[in-house]
Amino acid sequence: MSKKELAIGVLGAGGNIGHTHSQNIATYVDGARLAAVYDLNTERAEEVAKTYGAKVMASAEELIASPEIDAVVIASWDGTHADLAVKCIEAGKPVFCEKPLATTLEDAKKVVEAEKASGKRLLQIGFMRRFDPDYIKMKKILDSGELGAPLMAHCISRTRSHPKNHTTEQHITNIAIHEIDICRWLLGENLNEVAVRFPRATCFAEGTCQDPQLVLMQSDSGVLIDVEVSGNSYYGYEILCELVCEKGTIRLPVAAEPIVRSYLQCGQAIPEDWTNRFVVAYQEELQHWVDYLQGKTDVPGPGAEDGYEACKISDALIKAQTTGQWEKVEA
Repeated sequence: MSKKELAIGVLGAGGNIGHTHSQNIATYVDGARLAAVYDLNTERAEEVAKTYGAKVMASAEELIASPEIDAVVIASWDGTHADLAVKCIEAGKPVFCEKPLATTLEDAKKVVEAEKASGKRLLQIGFMRRFDPDYIKMKKILDSGELGAPLMAHCISRTRSHPKNHTTEQHITNIAIHEIDICRWLLGENLNEVAVRFPRATCFAEGTCQDPQLVLMQSDSGVLIDVEVSGNSYYGYEILCELVCEKGTIRLPVAAEPIVRSYLQCGQAIPEDWTNRFVVAYQEELQHWVDYLQGKTDVPGPGAEDGYEACKISDALIKAQTTGQWEKVEA
């Protein structure tokens, strides 16, 4: 694709992540402009369009088919990702698809097959932690070999609260999906066996959702990974990761917030949600996508195959939620 300014359309622009992507395209990303938006909530779509000088489309299909749109961002609800991604690929439009690639393994495979049939690499998936400066530093240290081989990884993913309709399965497909991908990326290998354990449930869990959960995964070389997944931590949003290696450990730093000492107390602010923790990562993943489309880098971001691998692991984890056993990930 040429190095002209790309006209980008955002599907699902009215949601939190859709608005974030729209804002970043309009105000941060070089080489691109927000040209059009679509959302089922017309009022929200019009609000975003007015704020950033974009056009409102009447449907997702209209936006994808429009000759005025060079590339598409999918930020709609999870269940629509695969279908919309396939439509973009079949239209020959480069697409940035938020995670997960799909909510079922069957649908994820359809996206991979559609891209293979196109003969082009058209999809980047929104595994933004690969673009987070702190995770990048962790990977550089691990890859240097100075600490020897990795042995274990301890991860924590705590969210202050989740909607009432959040399900037990969505703890995997919507939350732990990030740890699934980032561990694959950090270690440079696949995960082959998984399990899930349910501790005592928090009083803040809504409906039938089992929260928190302990996700266990093993890599091809035998690295054991544990992930505490909490959708109702109550106190705030916190992401932690520690790699235990033969000669030492590598740990994500605590968020760089001022430490305040006042009368008989000392404290540090905790983010309320993801919008403050991964600001740079969300910006950089879109910049990388645009740079790749314009030929400014020949290194693609995480693609459809990465999304498919994450879905395979998610599928095994959801099975493990039911069986209570260790489950093999589909080869």
